[in-house]
Formats: sequence, C-alpha cells, structure tokens
Amino acid sequence: MRARLFAIAALFLAAAGSIAATAPAAAQEKVVRLTSLDWPPFSGESQKDQGAAVAVVRAAFAAVGYRLEVSFFPWNRAVALVKADGGPDGYFPEYDGGEVRQGFHLSVPLGTSPLGFAERSAAPVAWASLDDLKAKRIGVVDGYVNTDELDARIADGRLQGETAPSDLLNLKKLAAGRIDLAVIDRAVMNDLLRTVPELKAAAPTLRFNPAVLEDKSLHIAFRKDARGEAMAKLFAEGLAKIDATLILQQALGS
Repeated sequence: MRARLFAIAALFLAAAGSIAATAPAAAQEKVVRLTSLDWPPFSGESQKDQGAAVAVVRAAFAAVGYRLEVSFFPWNRAVALVKADGGPDGYFPEYDGGEVRQGFHLSVPLGTSPLGFAERSAAPVAWASLDDLKAKRIGVVDGYVNTDELDARIADGRLQGETAPSDLLNLKKLAAGRIDLAVIDRAVMNDLLRTVPELKAAAPTLRFNPAVLEDKSLHIAFRKDARGEAMAKLFAEGLAKIDATLILQQALGS
C-alpha cells in the first residue's frame, strides 16, 4: 500500500512538474512581438501610447487576449529582424505592395492615410501623371515602400529619386531647395512641421501637394510562416471587435 502511495505521489509530482514547465511556453503564446520605427504620429517610443497605429494594434490584440510588445528600430533594421530566423512576429506600419506581399503575410488594414508630395509653397508642382515629374528631383526615404509605379520609375531611372534616411531630412532638403518634391505621408508631414523645432522656420514655406499619390492602407507585415498566418487571422478577429477608426482619429487628433 505504501509503495502504491509513493508511486501515485511520484506521478503527481511529475505531472505538476510538466505543467510548470509548460506554463511559461503557454504564457508566451499570448504575446505578439512586433518591430516598428520612430514614425510620428503613427509610431514611436516617445509618442503617447507609442503612436496612433500602435494604439490600434494593441487594442485589437487585447480584444483576443494577446499582449503586444513593440521594439523600435531604424526602418531597414525593423524589417530585417523579422526576416531573420527566430525574429519577431512582424513589423508595422507597412503599406500594401507587391514586393511586401511576396515576403510577408499582410494583415487587414488598420487604417488609411494619404501619401503624396511635400513641396515648397513658392514653387508648387502641377502634375496629372508621373510623366509630368521627369525633370523633378524627388526625395524618398531609403527602404520605404511608396507606390509600385513610382518606385519602379525611380528604380529604372525614368524619375530622379534621391534617397534619405528619414522624412525629417527630406523636408530639410526640400526647404533648402536641394530637391523639388519629397514623398511623404500627409499626417507624418503635418506632425513633423508641428513638433520638430528644426522645422519651425521652414514650416510656413512648405505644403502638401494637392494631387495625392494614393490613399494608402496601413498594415502589419507578419512573418511568412504558420505563426505569422495565425497572428494575421487573430489580428483581423480582434480588429473587428474594436472601433479602429475612432482610436486612430483620437490618437491623430483629427
């Protein structure tokens, strides 16, 4: 009888140890890890709620019982980390595009924002087709997806593209007359002109060109594996449970 009790106790302890060993793994499954960049007002470590896009993504995952962890890096590194073995689950905010879809599971849109050109108010650019911009020096941010057509024309030399590491530097170059246009998200441009002291003097001389390139949807680019696909589905489920438009508008102050 005593031997039987010892055997039962041993089995109980083994089962308890097994449960304890698997508990951290189960907990980890309720965390989604994403990378992002300093891209106010949508994302940024120093932003309220870490930015408008982060606020939406966090709320969506919370609605399905997941906790969001975001790490911030320069854009190219944020993307590269997700591509690496054992990297984070995805990165955001990302625009839709053929190249992105080839390498990642793209989530449903978490919101939209107009993409276009910043220009000098004293030198406005009238254009109806990208062919009208052949003589213009166009600033783009290294590693950013813009539109398939614009990116293709810059890549093959039909348009004059000049890369810079950030939207901020492009706006500085534009104000100084070193480029004629800068590709930029309208909300990002407005935020930079409003909050960056270095642009205070230039702000009245810059404006957003009225001809919009595209009303771009914002997404999470998840790893192209089974977990990434599952996370994309969970995000869609969570997003359907919240008012993403209201959260985005409140975070953007619009």
